[in-house]
This record gives sequence, structure tokens and C-alpha cells, in this order.
Amino acid sequence: MNAIDRTQRSRPHAPAAEFGLAGPGRRARPRQRVDVSTWTRRARQALAATVFALAGAAASAKPTLDAEVSRLILPLAAGGAISAHWFPRDGAQRQPAIVALHGCGGLWRAGQPGAAPRFASRYVDYVARLRAAGYHVLLPDSFTARGERSICSQKNAARRVTVETRRADVAAAVRWLAAHPHVDAARIVVLGWSHGAMTTLAAINGARPDAARPVAAAVVFYPGCAALLEQDFVLAQPLLMLLGAADDWTPPMRCEQLVAGVRKLQPQADITLRVYADSYHGFDGTGPVRLRPEVPNGLDPRGAHAGGNPVARAAALAELDRFLLRTRQ
Repeated sequence: MNAIDRTQRSRPHAPAAEFGLAGPGRRARPRQRVDVSTWTRRARQALAATVFALAGAAASAKPTLDAEVSRLILPLAAGGAISAHWFPRDGAQRQPAIVALHGCGGLWRAGQPGAAPRFASRYVDYVARLRAAGYHVLLPDSFTARGERSICSQKNAARRVTVETRRADVAAAVRWLAAHPHVDAARIVVLGWSHGAMTTLAAINGARPDAARPVAAAVVFYPGCAALLEQDFVLAQPLLMLLGAADDWTPPMRCEQLVAGVRKLQPQADITLRVYADSYHGFDGTGPVRLRPEVPNGLDPRGAHAGGNPVARAAALAELDRFLLRTRQ
């Protein structure tokens, strides 16, 4: 599998030397093209089968998140409120925090009617990972209070909960974190997947006076970027964008165009772009790729593909760790 490196940093960030990055008086490391195309197809298939089997076997050992204990209410500036789920780290000192925005499938695992809600495995995994990396985690629930559980099967034009709707949720979450006594307000990160990634980009757009603030950095997994190409877009913080080259739900081309436009207008913009070959929507997950015929918004009228790529997942998580380490300094 090829991971195409499209990183551009126009200036180093101190104290980068401590972590082996470019710093004052040091030459930046040259861009590298990550090429693992020499893997045979059989080796890839064997690795994927092994990873997915191990993920399934370990599922019962994953930490659980208590939806009720973690639940809080986030008031919105225009009135009303949504729920969110708060997973702080131990310690009374101020620590960085991440607002993590779910995709079109919402926060919850599908279950029996009337059963207690359980977080989808993606969020269980990421809360544990992000807390281990030194971050409090806040998960806003943009759907439940608005009478939705999932919007993946809804056509974009028919959705009641839109990216614009969710921008208000991000602003409320950032505002709540900035006022929290155990949060370092100068190190708040917004991270999103798919529809949540689109919301992240819209929320941090510095061309809009109501952009979410303060936001120190942003991370987006496989967003759709077509709408942003129709608007002015200004980037005011470091951005990590992780895309799948084979994504037929939110194809990477539009996001690559967006990044190219930002770099042209803002040569100093700090953008790290990765496009992972042989990777579909949700490549950072642990389930196998499958066609989702209920999805009406992709390139193929028969549906869209979604599922994990274990090589891309490992590379993306390593990239996320490096980005968070660099931007929290």
C-alpha cells in the first residue's frame, strides 16, 4: 500500500528540537514518500485477516465508557442544548482537551430498542487513545437532542441536522472547555470523522466571524470538502487531514483542492495532508470493507464502501500521535 505524503510546513514549531523535528538553526527533514507497495496481495490479505480477527477477539477486553456517568448538558448560544460526554484525565492541573465529533452514524452502537445506549467501538477506542496521549476528551452528541440517531442514509439536501447546525455544537463545546478549571484553554483541539470532520473544518473557518475559539489545532478524518470550495476558507491553526485514496463516499480530490487553495493564499499555513492508497471511508476502523447500499451521497448509485485498512490505520494513528505531540508544545 502506498501512503502519499503531502505535508507542507512553512515554519518549524519550537521546541521541536527536543522531539527530533526541525527547529531554529536546524534543517527541516526532507519530505518522504511512504511506499509499501512491495507487499504482496497475499500478505496484505493475511495481515488484514489477522488484525480483524484480533480486534474481534479483544472486543470484550476493551474499556467501557459509562454513557450516564459521563453525560452533561451543553447550552447553545442561540438557545436550546445538546448532551455531551466528558472523559477527563486524572489530576487537578490544567491539561489539554479534545472535542471529538462523531460521524453521520452518531455516537451509539446499534442495539435493541429500550436497551441502555452503548458507545460505538470507534469512540471507545479513541477516548482511551486520546486520554493516554494526555488529553481530556469531550464527545458532543449532535443527534439525540434533535431526534436523530443516524443520518447516513439521508440525502444531503434532506438532512435536518447539517454541518451548519453542528457548528453551534462545536462553539458550545469549545466554550465549555475553555471555562473548565482543569482544561488548558490554549491547547484545545477539535477532531472529527466524516460528517464530524466536515463540521470541524466549517467550525474553524477563520473567514467567518463566528468561528469556534479558542482552537489550537484541528484533525479531520475523511471529510467532504465540496461545500468549502464554494466559500472563502481561512486556516488559523495547524491542521492534520487524513484521507483514503479509494474513498467513494467522500472522495479525496475536493479536499486536496481545498488544501492547494489554502496553501496558495496562505503560504505559511501549517497543513499536514496524508492520502492512504487502497483505503476507503473509515479506513481507521477495525471492521472489514463492505458496500453500504443505504448511503445515497457517494459516487456510486449502488452505495458507498466503508471499512478498515490495517496498514493505513496504523500509519494514520502514528501520524495523529506525532501531530498531537508537536502541536501541544
